[in-house]
Amino acid sequence: MLQSGNRNRVVMWASVAILLVLSAPAGAVTTCVDSAASFEAALTDAGTGGSGNNSDNTIRLVAGTFTTSGAPFTFSTASGFALTIEGGYSPTCASQDLAPGLSVLDGGNVNQALSIQTNGTITVRHLTIRNGFHGGSSDGGGARIILRQLQPADPMPTLVFDSNVVANNSSDYSVGGMYVSASAPEPNTPAAIAYIENSLFAGNVAPTVAALSINLTPGSTSYLTNDTFTKNVNTGPASATIGLGGGDPTTLAYVSNTISYGNTASYDYYLTGFQTVQFNNDDYGTIAGSQPRPGSGANLIGIDPQFVASDDFHLQTTSPLLRAGTLTPVGGLPAIDIEGNPRSFAGFVDIGAYQDTDVIFANSFDSS
Repeated sequence: MLQSGNRNRVVMWASVAILLVLSAPAGAVTTCVDSAASFEAALTDAGTGGSGNNSDNTIRLVAGTFTTSGAPFTFSTASGFALTIEGGYSPTCASQDLAPGLSVLDGGNVNQALSIQTNGTITVRHLTIRNGFHGGSSDGGGARIILRQLQPADPMPTLVFDSNVVANNSSDYSVGGMYVSASAPEPNTPAAIAYIENSLFAGNVAPTVAALSINLTPGSTSYLTNDTFTKNVNTGPASATIGLGGGDPTTLAYVSNTISYGNTASYDYYLTGFQTVQFNNDDYGTIAGSQPRPGSGANLIGIDPQFVASDDFHLQTTSPLLRAGTLTPVGGLPAIDIEGNPRSFAGFVDIGAYQDTDVIFANSFDSS
């Protein structure tokens, strides 16, 4: 529950868009935005030089489409404070609907949709990032997220990317969907943690890595849990849907309960470095680069997930991926799925971003 006694302000834009700063706990700012202009203003205010830079910030996006205009929606800070960006809100942000696709960041097939640089914690939830384009010599057609540790003693910056859709983004350089990287001030300094969970990556296009590339520095860890990758397209040779690594044996990744199926690529995963990526209870086809880390297991190799339709990535009731996930993935099991349903049911968890809520066949018997 939001506490009272803090500042409230309303800024009226020429476009009649409203930037509303809601009451929030002391030292934190919560902002409700309903237009591209008010979203840009909120990101600027929370970033370097803004009035909210020295506090934690939450930006709530109402349901609607936020289209870039000449540049990506950009946030940059070195203050170390946290930023949360989440969608699905009612016009006054009094309530939230967790159905995917309600709040959309759209690059218009001209701009990258979202660009973030931070040394704090960045949380992105319940958004659709689509139609982004990034060319030239940079990565991430839809989104580019840079996690920077500025001093060796600083806490590791953290990305929580939860319950999002990354769709129909492209790049003519390298990575189509989303690119995540990290930097550290000294060699072998732990740099970052990244959680990519409950998210759908579909229809992204690039020459090298179509959907997602995570390139972290030594000592960093990334967790991919209950994600779905499908219909992503690589346009170059020796390409992959997902790239993970960092070229160092201390850069770790854990992939759990995740689907990579129906993509156009040479490989589902390309692993950079040593045996540092562990796969458990996943559905994928091929892996190149290094081999999976010892301890990997219970994977379904090349199994058709049996999606409901070509544009509906729920699982059919006959899918072999139902109740085939692990309840104890490394990094933790999310509490809810991409639609806000409980992530597990009756002691079972499905593979992929969508959790089945049909209880009739939970024990393989019709209860009627």
